[in-house]
Formats: sequence, C-alpha cells, structure tokens
Amino acid sequence: MSLKPLALALPLLPFCLLAQPLPGVHEHGFGRLSLALDQQQLVLELLVPAADVVGFEHAPTDEAEQAQLTDALKRVQQADTLFHLSEAAACQLNTSRVLEEDTDAHELEEHADEPEHKHGHHENEHADEHHHEHHDDEPGHNDVLVQYRYRCQQPLALNRLSTTLFEQFPSLTRVELQGIVPAGQIATTLSPEQPAFSW
Repeated sequence: MSLKPLALALPLLPFCLLAQPLPGVHEHGFGRLSLALDQQQLVLELLVPAADVVGFEHAPTDEAEQAQLTDALKRVQQADTLFHLSEAAACQLNTSRVLEEDTDAHELEEHADEPEHKHGHHENEHADEHHHEHHDDEPGHNDVLVQYRYRCQQPLALNRLSTTLFEQFPSLTRVELQGIVPAGQIATTLSPEQPAFSW
C-alpha cells in the first residue's frame, strides 16, 4: 500500500525512504509507522492489517460487526491515546483520519459522522460485487491507513515517540518506524517490549 498521501502533504521532503514498499506480503501482527517533520508540521501515517485493528478482515456481515468496525476505526484515530511525543516539542494534534480501509469501506462511510470519510462513495458502490469477490478469493489482505497531523511549537525539541498501540491492539507484535526529521532519517522496530524510540 502506498504512502502517497504523506508525500503529497510534505512535498519538500525527500520521501524516498517512506515510499519504499512494505517488505514481503501482508502479515498479521505487523504494522508500519511513517513520520515526517517539516518545520512545525508533523505528519504520522500508520499502516496496519485490518485484522489487528478490527478483529476481522471480511466485510461486516451483520450490525454487530459493522459496529465493531466503526468502533475500531474511531479508536485507531485517537492519536492522543496512541502516541506520546516529546513534551518540550509542544505538538498539538490538528486532524486524524482514515485515509484507506479495505474492509467494506463503502458501508462504513454510510455510518461515519466525519466528512473526511466520504470519499469515492459512488465508485465503491459500483465495485461492491468485485469487492466481495476479492475478499472471498484473497482473505486476510486488508489494511487500514490512518494519518495524524500535528503542529509543533518547538519542532527541534521533538526527539522521542512512544506508543500504546500494542496495548490498544494486542495482536500487533511489531511496528516498523521510519521517518525524516531535521537531523536526518530515523528507523527502528517498535514492539510490546520496546514501545518507545528516541533519536
């Protein structure tokens, strides 16, 4: 899955690092977090399997599963709960939204309260039959991509990130962090045992 939205958000940065494809195939328990800091603007993008966020990857089959999907996507947008940044950087969350989610996105949009979710609705309606056929033929290959935008008053003081992703979504076992900051490129693997990184 492409991280193109992040590249468009910060066109001045060299996003060759963030544009690299995910290694191997879709893998449950594995996520990727991309970070880009440009002056006072900080953008995080989280890419995780739907199974680890929602609990399933097929299209919702009843109201209970639809509610489970909607609740999960709301939870994964709660940046203040999921991520903790250096206090000295004074980063304020501006927006968080799901950019893509392949688990019956068109049904989710019908129930979403936020206008950001209403994208490509008519296209998804026409693709409904193909969408379900894709799930039947290739189960377990759906991802969720979420973008978080911050404004940092002291961006040079941003030198640490910690996450509660592993507490909120226990089936996650590792998250690959890649980023571009004023000092250069950063990369590490976050895990339940090591949920924080300093640079």
